[in-house]
Amino acid sequence: MNKLYKFIIPFLLIINLLSCSQSIENAQVFIATDDLQIGSNRFTFALADKNGLVNRESIEVTLNGEGGYPKIIKSFNFVEFPDYYNTELGNGVFTQIIEFEKAGIWKLKIGDTEVEFDVKDISNSKNVGDLAPKSLNLTIKEKNIEQLTTGIPPINENFYIHKIRDLLTENKKFILSVMSPAFCTDPTCGPQLETLNDLAIKFNDLPIVHVDTYSNPNQVKKDFENRKLNQIIEDFGISEDQWLFIISENGMIIAKFQGYASLEQIEEYLN
Repeated sequence: MNKLYKFIIPFLLIINLLSCSQSIENAQVFIATDDLQIGSNRFTFALADKNGLVNRESIEVTLNGEGGYPKIIKSFNFVEFPDYYNTELGNGVFTQIIEFEKAGIWKLKIGDTEVEFDVKDISNSKNVGDLAPKSLNLTIKEKNIEQLTTGIPPINENFYIHKIRDLLTENKKFILSVMSPAFCTDPTCGPQLETLNDLAIKFNDLPIVHVDTYSNPNQVKKDFENRKLNQIIEDFGISEDQWLFIISENGMIIAKFQGYASLEQIEEYLN
């Protein structure tokens, strides 16, 4: 990977996390999933102490709704992501499915560390159960690979051969990944690409579509301030973060991940 991008990604991560995290004593919680709504949600966070990111097998978490009710106590499981950047640190996130009963400001508590987060009545992004928009993404038949992604070679060109609209018309199950590998707001875009490559090997008949967050990757790599959001961001109602959707044969969204999705988590929905 180009050294510039290896430094840009962690730098952007630090800026993003410090802007939305709260430090309590020697611990910090970084909530990765901020598009939460009433009902079932995949809730993910990273935890850091004075020694760096915490990577224990599981951790007990208390979640309190506004006014202290309802109170949810859950064990969150650690998901390690592939060591794409060769750090040998065993980095990862804690994740769990949480059922939120009401909207408003909630609090997450781990020991003496406490942070607030918001739960909406309805999330901004397309939900599980919604029909996927018939987006007209560009493919390698229309543009060269450098005009389709900010990713660094080697790039799996099979991720750029399918149009979303065609897959929906043909009633194909597929995976849609939306992210900009070189300008991701978290450090898991590289690991996510590695996981997608593993999926492509294991499920060789499953179409996998990657659409870059930005419609002008070549220009973005030269001047990030000139970035233009891809139309798919509006179509799916998502932010510039990393997203992954699993679409069924009938065009329904059956899984939605904001942030990193592991091979095991994705396989649950494919099987």
